[in-house]
Amino acid sequence: MKQTITRKGSFDSAHRVMNERMKCFNVHGHTYLYELTFEFSSIEEIGYAIDFKEIKRVACQWIDDVFDHGAVLNPKDTNVILACEATKSKLWLMSLNGEGVYCNPSVENIAKELFLGVSYLTDNTILALQKVRLWETPNCFTDCYKESITTIEKENFLTKNRYQLAVYKANKGIVEYDDRKLSVTSAT
Repeated sequence: MKQTITRKGSFDSAHRVMNERMKCFNVHGHTYLYELTFEFSSIEEIGYAIDFKEIKRVACQWIDDVFDHGAVLNPKDTNVILACEATKSKLWLMSLNGEGVYCNPSVENIAKELFLGVSYLTDNTILALQKVRLWETPNCFTDCYKESITTIEKENFLTKNRYQLAVYKANKGIVEYDDRKLSVTSAT
């Protein structure tokens, strides 16, 4: 029997939608709210599938480290990219269409990149990321599922980001929350 757990978080980022002819063409920011929903089919003896702190420690921290107080940009948005680089500002370039290929940071595309990054970081746990809900404004959100992402988008994302994600995941390691599973050695 399947069950889900959800962890919420937020980050503040700037973006713009290139070639949009209304106001979103302007550089602007949002406080994005997100929900990471994981599916699992069994729980540990301690009473849960995974401690919520572990999702925060790995997945939410990655989102904060990469996206919070930075700019999420289309790789073709040269002038804004140069401004970010000149000011040493945090910058995330979209990669769903390939490295350096036109891809706007719409809420739908950002949600896909969050899904792919979090999925990679939480792989090999008893959880499977089921959904990323990303709120761009208090009234507007998107839901992203595994099926929302094409095979080529996933390949493009991983081609650009796999190494960085692997290093991040290795540095985070694994934390055991059940003290009964820890081997205790005593110094003599």
